[in-house]
Amino acid sequence: MSKIHTTIHDHFIRAIRSDKRIAIDYFENYLPSYVSDKLDFSTLTQITDTYLSEQLRKSISDIVYVCKKKDSKEHIKICLLIEHKSYPDQYTPIQIGGYIFSGLQKQIENKEELSMIIPVLLYHGKGKWKYQTLSSTFKKLEPAWRHYLPDFDYVYNNLGDIADEQVEILNNKFLVASLLALKHSFHKDWLEINAQRILILAQEASEKLQKNLIIYLFSNSSLQEKQILEIIESLPIVLKETIMSTLDIFIEKGIERGKTDIVKNLLLNTDFSTSKIAALTGVSEALVNNVKAIVDAKK
Repeated sequence: MSKIHTTIHDHFIRAIRSDKRIAIDYFENYLPSYVSDKLDFSTLTQITDTYLSEQLRKSISDIVYVCKKKDSKEHIKICLLIEHKSYPDQYTPIQIGGYIFSGLQKQIENKEELSMIIPVLLYHGKGKWKYQTLSSTFKKLEPAWRHYLPDFDYVYNNLGDIADEQVEILNNKFLVASLLALKHSFHKDWLEINAQRILILAQEASEKLQKNLIIYLFSNSSLQEKQILEIIESLPIVLKETIMSTLDIFIEKGIERGKTDIVKNLLLNTDFSTSKIAALTGVSEALVNNVKAIVDAKK
């Protein structure tokens, strides 16, 4: 998956998960009942911690929450891991294991009392991906040796395995719209056909959430500006103003991405200075330097 595509997914998911009500509705519906029944979701709080290594950041983003258990002072860390790969990776349990131990090590360094870390893996790629544990990645391991492995479970939420009808029964309609948009993010034809329905589902959400969904939806579809305008005309009046103002942002982002490609070509094929490339393309020198860093890293 391209860096731009990964950023689009990451930005959208962080926007919707920063809304406490959406986070609670998601966890209430997709955590195992023996976990969710023991948590006091009124205490759920997003924290700034991250336990990702530089390598993991290339394909996974994390959002960390802390939540108290019912009838207890104990705090539990719930870490939502979003897998951005568009293909299954058999070594994901190893990545999650590294994530858990990194989080526990950070607690030790901060002199905190150790608290449980519950990883929730949300996968929305195209390929089939079955849940597997760390021990199952060792194909020829002697059974008696398995107790040497730091085996663990994690909550696995594969949107591809959940029927649209099951998603649609959720009470939070913006969460329904978001999960459907994520699930079908690689199916441009589906997004084009269902764009109107997704936007209507999101109409009662805050303007900020609506704008993030609009940009995500239009970025992943192949809809042209004319088609987008036709969809807007078919929507309730209350949605039109928000979508029209967001459309301006969307078009600006498209122009910016196009300029990024031009900057990249100039860096690769000319000896122009940073300031000259910035002047030619109408972008900031900071953006040119960012693109240059990415180009240099791939050499």
